[in-house]
Amino acid sequence: MPRLPSRRVRPARRTPAALSGLLLLCLVVTGCSSSGSGDDPEATPAPAGSADSADSAGPAPGGASGAATAAPGTPAVSRTTRIQGAGGDVEVGFVELRVDGRLVQLDLLFTPRYAADPGKEISLYEMAGRRDAAVSLVDTANLLRYTVVKDSDGAALGAAAGTTRTRNNVAVPASFAFAAPPPEVTAVDVYLNDRLIVDDAPITR
Repeated sequence: MPRLPSRRVRPARRTPAALSGLLLLCLVVTGCSSSGSGDDPEATPAPAGSADSADSAGPAPGGASGAATAAPGTPAVSRTTRIQGAGGDVEVGFVELRVDGRLVQLDLLFTPRYAADPGKEISLYEMAGRRDAAVSLVDTANLLRYTVVKDSDGAALGAAAGTTRTRNNVAVPASFAFAAPPPEVTAVDVYLNDRLIVDDAPITR
């Protein structure tokens, strides 16, 4: 039986339209896989208390970077204000005003933000403008001012201006105890000497 001549199989010829489609597909796949600068496709959350938070977590020496730091376990603030200290700006953060029995405890955070780092610890006395850092609560509805209560020895139940110290850009907590306002009072103003530092601070009961 005679052998049939074999046919050479010609490769399929891709049309320009098909080549364009393949090229477009490659570009789309490449763009999706290369988007983003990191290996992890998920966004990494920012550390607690960075930039605009009142104070950052993690201890670090004060420096010229201007980033506030705080010791581990330092509470977060709900609002902040800036005052003028003896050596520059001071950030005051409001943490809480909580009733405990017949007393109410005010928790604040003080962070010196001096442009020039003094290279030493800064006291609350200096942050208050070289004044005694007298903190008080003002009930504007009943026109009453509450001052820090004292114990039987006459010692004020609050942070001492001379011994409460920190370094530049490092937050330091300060607590003060007052007689608790009556239950119908839900908010008060907080003053440092003659400066209003927290307006309508809510009272937690």
